[in-house]
Amino acid sequence: MKFSTPLIKASLAFLLLVFVLGFSSSAQEKQPVREFNFGIITTESSDNLSTLWTPFLEDMGKMTGMKINAFFAADYSGIIEAMRFGEVEAAWLSNKSGLEALRRSDGEVFAKATYPDGAPGYKSVLLVPVDSPFQTLEDILVCDKSINFGMGDPNSTSGTLMPMAYIFAPRGIVLSECFQNVRNATHEANGMAVANNLLDVATNNTTNLKRLARTRPEILKRIRVLWESPLIQTDPIIWRKDLPPEVKQKMLYFFMTYGRRAENPAELQRQREVLGELDFGMFLPANDSHLDPIIRLEIIRDMGLVQTDRSLSDEQRKSQLAALTEQLQAMQLAEEDAIIKPKGLPAYGDKPSRGASKLNIPWSRVLFTLTVGLISFGFFFWSSATRGAGPITPIKDRVFDASIWAIFIAALVWAFVAAEIFKAPLLIENANRMGEYAGGFLNLDWKEGGLYLQQMSVTIQIALWGTFLSVIAAIPFGLLSARNVAPAPVVFVVRRIMDAFRSINELVVGTMFVVTVGLGPFAGVLALAIHTTGVLAKLFSEAVEAMDAGPVEGVRATGARSIHEVVWGVIPQVAPLWTSYALYRFESNTRSATIL
Repeated sequence: MKFSTPLIKASLAFLLLVFVLGFSSSAQEKQPVREFNFGIITTESSDNLSTLWTPFLEDMGKMTGMKINAFFAADYSGIIEAMRFGEVEAAWLSNKSGLEALRRSDGEVFAKATYPDGAPGYKSVLLVPVDSPFQTLEDILVCDKSINFGMGDPNSTSGTLMPMAYIFAPRGIVLSECFQNVRNATHEANGMAVANNLLDVATNNTTNLKRLARTRPEILKRIRVLWESPLIQTDPIIWRKDLPPEVKQKMLYFFMTYGRRAENPAELQRQREVLGELDFGMFLPANDSHLDPIIRLEIIRDMGLVQTDRSLSDEQRKSQLAALTEQLQAMQLAEEDAIIKPKGLPAYGDKPSRGASKLNIPWSRVLFTLTVGLISFGFFFWSSATRGAGPITPIKDRVFDASIWAIFIAALVWAFVAAEIFKAPLLIENANRMGEYAGGFLNLDWKEGGLYLQQMSVTIQIALWGTFLSVIAAIPFGLLSARNVAPAPVVFVVRRIMDAFRSINELVVGTMFVVTVGLGPFAGVLALAIHTTGVLAKLFSEAVEAMDAGPVEGVRATGARSIHEVVWGVIPQVAPLWTSYALYRFESNTRSATIL
């Protein structure tokens, strides 16, 4: 068998292509794995932190395809400076040290931590030995230079910034003039020093106290909290702005999915246990505005120091306070400008302008819709013409039918953009994402199974009572809404009331009852009862209007009263349909009760 020259050339070309692709793939496989340095704040000794962080960093490496190196420093400045010179590419930092990383190391906030118990933040505390004579904050502020005081790292939020802003700066206290000795150390070192009576008072935070309760409960028994600060928001995760986009994408995906999605329930549980050891819940997206409260806190601290600084003249004090006040106002204005305003709407405070030219009417879309409507009208009018033998459809009916269809099609075309139907191809392109998300519902966590069953029971009970009350109310309202039972004026009034019941969402009705009966299932029952009454009354009235009038006339012929006509002539006919409607609404109310 002889092969043609074109076939041989095509075969050789195909083999060459396979060789080139295979060579390039092998070359890519031999490329060294990218290393990524992740910085960690030293809230305790590096050995303890390494043990806690190793499983988390190993998982980070597996999910990102990079070799993750842990970078521990003796203080916050070590992490900040390492990031500044490119030795650290991302880090977990406190709020204050994170702010310094933004200022000095070209950092950027991209995520924030949460706590396993769902707490929105933590608090700065002052610790004293359990048998200390100090009972109140004023006891340590006598400033007789008899107290040994422990502060946190200068870049620590809870260890330095919060105590300065809320305790010392407003009172004009200089630490070196107030206390006998002042030392800076980590939270772990300060806690141990207080427990061993090496320090009389020291700063710390509630997160470290929770860790001590789990790892060193005997130490926790030897210390006591003297003062707590207001709530501090959770810590940020920061990366360098100049990281390659593909690296940022991998890191963001890891932080947003770790502990949320996994291949199986066992792996998901393991990830959450790893986070729990670090006192983390799951991570949330964030940006640099996460640190705005810390900037405000710095300004407030500085204002307190300026007001109590005896070395400043009145003019200097006034000038510096004005500058700090201006900074606060500038932050407020920046936040207002950052609010995203919808297109086509006036900005806050602007007067709405009149005239069609100011309404941003999409004329091209209007003309296209009108054109489609006219074409549809012409098509349906033409198609309804009588052809050959058969009854002739009046022109008036043809115009009416064509108009209805044209309006319907034009409405669909007009709504195509507003409803974003053009995004339909994304259902196919991103089908894998939808499958991944749906698969998460199959990873059931039955740790709180008893609570889930209890709440499911409450949901069903809310739906049951809401449906029962609505059926009781819908029977008279439904009869009074039927034209063949009640007079026309009564029908009109009752139907408008039922329209109002149906048009108001259950959540809105529920809010109204919450202010009356308080939060709880009863408000949900009343909300469902009101809304469902409006729905069932309409369905019941339609069933009554569609019934056979014969049985009613038969009852009337016996000389029975109107109430007897309803009981013996109407109810038996519509009872099966009413029951079906009631069961359907019970099903719908079960879903609504879940939201309520």
